[in-house]
Amino acid sequence: MNTVDDMANAFPASFPRRALLAAAGAACIGTFVPAHADSAAEQRVRDELRAVMTELIESGAFGDTSPQQLALEVDAPAQRVSNLGVLVDGTRGNRDGLHVLAVTPGGAGERMGLRAGDVLVALNGKPLGGDAGASTELRRIVDGLQDGSPLAFEVRRGDRTQTVSGTLSSVYLPAMHLSIGGNKAAAAEPPAAAIAAGQGCGRLSDFDVAPRQQQLHAARLISIDGKLAGPTDSHTFRVDAGTHVLQVAELIEPRYLSFNDRQRNSGNNGERYKTLSVDVAPGTTVMIAARLNPDKRTEWQGGAYWDPVAWKQVAEACP
Repeated sequence: MNTVDDMANAFPASFPRRALLAAAGAACIGTFVPAHADSAAEQRVRDELRAVMTELIESGAFGDTSPQQLALEVDAPAQRVSNLGVLVDGTRGNRDGLHVLAVTPGGAGERMGLRAGDVLVALNGKPLGGDAGASTELRRIVDGLQDGSPLAFEVRRGDRTQTVSGTLSSVYLPAMHLSIGGNKAAAAEPPAAAIAAGQGCGRLSDFDVAPRQQQLHAARLISIDGKLAGPTDSHTFRVDAGTHVLQVAELIEPRYLSFNDRQRNSGNNGERYKTLSVDVAPGTTVMIAARLNPDKRTEWQGGAYWDPVAWKQVAEACP
């Protein structure tokens, strides 16, 4: 049984399930963080959220939305959580009972003696098989019990049926609020308005949110106007409005190519890097990507298989 489904359901259905649960879990931890900024718990929250956001972006969960436009808010009311620490298969018909896929180490299910591979036939005398809604019935039964209530599972293990017993314990969570991004005003500002405002700078970004279905892939900004783009862990670079000459490297995943990495890396920088000229309007972020040329995906010599492109412009205030 998952303890953060309600919070996870606040995200779009297309988000990776593991990342959703991790995000919700990190938010739960965050509600207990002390006010002082140097606590180990707060740093753990930051690290886990950073990992979750990286996974979401790399998996394409945000589509072609630029990182500057992301704005998510997830709220959950105060709630009581009864967690058995048992993952059951809710996809099959479950006519013979609920199949246990895994148990959380140290969790209530493991302490009771449940194991992966067990089939839960009944709980406190109430059958758990018969249709695809058996997992929902398990949650309903557990949520209706008070702390300390006895739990007696009828379990089929191999060719034997036995009873596994324990008591229910719950955790009480306060109301939670998780906010990610939120630069809505800047994201909504159109390029024309930004120009009229007299802003004199913009940004270049190689943050990878390019849609693969358009043959667009990750790229890396090597230099801007002959100077190194910046720190290796940066993906957005502030520049003056105007024309800029970029040196770009492709980071296309090998599975999209028809040759090996040895051939791919055999060229000198003149082949590995390509030049792109872009016009950056005031108050605009220009997104950079590598475009795969499908009709030349086997031509690794000279890097004919790809070209650098400015694939999208996003209105964003530039201080």
